[in-house]
Amino acid sequence: MTPSSTFPVRTRYTLLSLALAGLWACSTPQKEETTTATATALTPQEAAQYRQDGRMIVKASFDTLSHNLMRAMGEGGPLHALQFCNLQAYPLTDSLSEQFNAHIRRTSLQYRNPGNQPDAQEEALLTTFAAWKSQGRDLATADTVVMLDNDQVLFAKPILLQPQCQACHGVVGGTVPQELYRGIQQLYPADKAVGFRSGDLRGMWAIRFKRQL
Repeated sequence: MTPSSTFPVRTRYTLLSLALAGLWACSTPQKEETTTATATALTPQEAAQYRQDGRMIVKASFDTLSHNLMRAMGEGGPLHALQFCNLQAYPLTDSLSEQFNAHIRRTSLQYRNPGNQPDAQEEALLTTFAAWKSQGRDLATADTVVMLDNDQVLFAKPILLQPQCQACHGVVGGTVPQELYRGIQQLYPADKAVGFRSGDLRGMWAIRFKRQL
C-alpha cells in the first residue's frame, strides 16, 4: 500500500494544513513586541541586531520548511510528508544555516526526533519559557538573546502549539488519528511529542550566531 492510499482523498487533503503546522512545530513568526533576557556582555545595539536577525531567520526557515512539506503532502499524503520530514528536515535546515551563516535548529523537552533533544543551555531556556507562561506572560511575543561560550550568541523564540497542530501533537486517539500515529511511531520510535493542547509551549527555535566583534 502506498502512502497516498492510507487515507481517503478527503481525509488526506483535510490533513494537509494540520500536518503542515504540526510537523514543523507550529512556529509561525509572531509580533514585533518581545520580552527579553539579554546577556549583559552584549550591548543593547548588538542584542537588538541579533534579535532582528533571529526573527528574520525563524520566518525564512519556517517558510522554506513549510513550502517543501506542503509539496510532499500534495504528492503522497500525510505519511509521505512524514517520511519526507524524516529524511529532508535536517538537510534543509543545514542549507539554511549555511545561507544565513548561523546554526538553526528546533528543540523541545518533548521532542519527536532524538536529534532535537535540548542541550543544557536550551533546556534552561525552555524551563524559563515554561515559568514565564505559568506566570501569565505572553510567549507569543517573547524571545531572548544570551551570550554563550566561544563568542557565540543564542537567539531563542518559543513555539506555541496552534489549534491545527493537535492533529500531529495532540491526544492520540483524539486529535491525533491512530493510523497517523502508527506512521509517526514507525519513523520516530521514541516519540515524546504528543499530548499537547492548543496554546501549550511546544518547544523553541534556537539560532546560534558567531559574535562579530
